Amino acid sequence: MTKKEKQEVDGEQVQKSKRPIDGAFRQQRLPAWQPVLTPRTVLPTLFIIGILFCPVGGLLWWNSNKVDQIMINYSHCKQYTAPVYMIPNLYDYQLSDSSIDVSTLQSPAYSYKNATNFLDPNWGNPNNLSVPRCIIDFTVPTTMKGPIFMYYRLTNFYQNHRQYIKNFDGTQLLGDVVSSGTLRTNCDPLAYSDNGKVIYPCGLIANSLFNDTASNLTSVDASTDTTFVMSTNNIAWPTDKQKYGPTKYQTSQIVPPPNWALRYPDGQYTDEYPPPDLSTMERLMVWMHVAALPDFRKIWARNDTHDLQAGRWRVSIDMNFDTLQYGGTKWMVLSTTTALGGRNPYLGIAFMSIGGLCILLGLLFTLRHCIRPRKLGDESYLSWNQPGGGLPKNKRAAHLHNE
Repeated sequence: MTKKEKQEVDGEQVQKSKRPIDGAFRQQRLPAWQPVLTPRTVLPTLFIIGILFCPVGGLLWWNSNKVDQIMINYSHCKQYTAPVYMIPNLYDYQLSDSSIDVSTLQSPAYSYKNATNFLDPNWGNPNNLSVPRCIIDFTVPTTMKGPIFMYYRLTNFYQNHRQYIKNFDGTQLLGDVVSSGTLRTNCDPLAYSDNGKVIYPCGLIANSLFNDTASNLTSVDASTDTTFVMSTNNIAWPTDKQKYGPTKYQTSQIVPPPNWALRYPDGQYTDEYPPPDLSTMERLMVWMHVAALPDFRKIWARNDTHDLQAGRWRVSIDMNFDTLQYGGTKWMVLSTTTALGGRNPYLGIAFMSIGGLCILLGLLFTLRHCIRPRKLGDESYLSWNQPGGGLPKNKRAAHLHNE
């Protein structure tokens, strides 16, 4: 098509043009706010930002310090068949009570043994696997006020690769049968098994599910057996639960993901070991929210009703997820919370730093303005203070009208 061509409308010749239609939006004549940075506007702005940010940052920092948190790195537990005390860089205590000297506390100890069953009651062991189990004893120096949250923390694990993030099928997770083309588009290379069966749930994210399982906490030094129960219910967002459902596939049509296969007879779903109901797998829902950074934590379990009393406690963890093969680590994290969230001092420090910097700049600019003021021009001569906003006359529109 040429730049200009003629079209006949109702018997008349009409010239077509590629020129944009005249208008305030298309010709960029919309009104705009163009502030003039003068001492009268800049200095109050700096002081207002500083006055607001400093107390907000102080509140966030103070609130963060009210959270009690215990972190234990159990990545190397398989190396010790007898209990050994951890070196200091394998654990971290962050306590709200500053009077407690963490260096005087009894260090956590861990050891490894083989078990014949999984801690997860929903998992069977039809293949008679030897389940590696880590037993950790640790000290709770002061009563941790409920609710208590248990997290797992992974380092050097990247969930932010584009292929990894997109590698799932939402329709299949909801329980519906998905066409072959769609499944391959969304889940390859983990859409179908070698024998042509559908992998359920498909994709890289589900296959790499963090499958270490932690037990309830049991007291070591109490006179009577005391158990602190951790629940895996209500750890996923309510909106997530609407995205998962029991599958409509026949058991013979599907197989578990490769990393799940050892929990099923010959790596196959059967009537005795059926496919899981994803609507009840809240840990999978949490895992499917991919992390932006390689060092992240996700919720594992919670207790909303009881306080964790001070003392020596024990937890057992099935070590099904090997982080050492890719140079990563895994941590168990116990934490309390406040109305403003968990422990995160960096947000408060950032607010206070920005607020302090604004106040400092405001003081420096004020002194500079008082000692050696700069003569300012008359703002009334600025183009946007002139009649019509200082915009040039629309000669182009008039030219188009004449055409």
